[in-house]
Amino acid sequence: MGDSNQFRMIGVVAGSGATGGLIAWVMQAATGGRLLPFPWYASVPAALLLGSGAAGIGVYVLANTDLTQVGRAVFFALLCGIGFRPVFKAGSNFLSGTLSQAQAQSQSSEVQLNTQQLSQAVATQAPRQVQAAVQKTGDTTASLVQQSASVLDEDLKAELLANSAKAVDGIAAAVSKAPNDSVESLYKIGLAAKQANQTKLTLHVLDSLRQVENSSAGPAIKDKAREYASKIQTSNLTRVM
Repeated sequence: MGDSNQFRMIGVVAGSGATGGLIAWVMQAATGGRLLPFPWYASVPAALLLGSGAAGIGVYVLANTDLTQVGRAVFFALLCGIGFRPVFKAGSNFLSGTLSQAQAQSQSSEVQLNTQQLSQAVATQAPRQVQAAVQKTGDTTASLVQQSASVLDEDLKAELLANSAKAVDGIAAAVSKAPNDSVESLYKIGLAAKQANQTKLTLHVLDSLRQVENSSAGPAIKDKAREYASKIQTSNLTRVM
């Protein structure tokens, strides 16, 4: 479709949506209702504008309508204009989901970097540096797990949770050098996973805490790992939406 045809079709969609907005106003006025809380001379132009905008959102963003089927596109734009309120709400939800997905992807990259740095710290650095790396990895991973709850793309969500599981493995491997911080971080991630209703990751954290219980760590760390595992299992948290 050439540029001139594209602009022409945009005009057709916008005009159809505006007509739909006007129809919505007339339907409300005919039954004694008010579509918008303005006088008629203000609400009619507003209905035209809102209908036009809703048609553009519905046709070009939400439905990605095949514009070669002109009749279908026109009548869909008309319907979007008539029901502009739910279209705008759906558009807002779409934008929110897109932003959440972008934030989660950015956070996932940070988790991957922190996990790598933690692994290097465990292999080469002193306990104090390992403690700092564990805390940073735990915080960013818990945040990623929480953000993944609002990601709608199942493939992306699986990738985010796989990166979170690798971070859990990295933290568990640091128990020998930073036992307290490692257990605390595992607990934080486990609670986030339980809250996000991510059963597989929750079980992975629980397995890591049980490994700490069966390790050569001191009695206090073993007791804390056992206590945190129990708290994660018995927690009844509201799922993040």
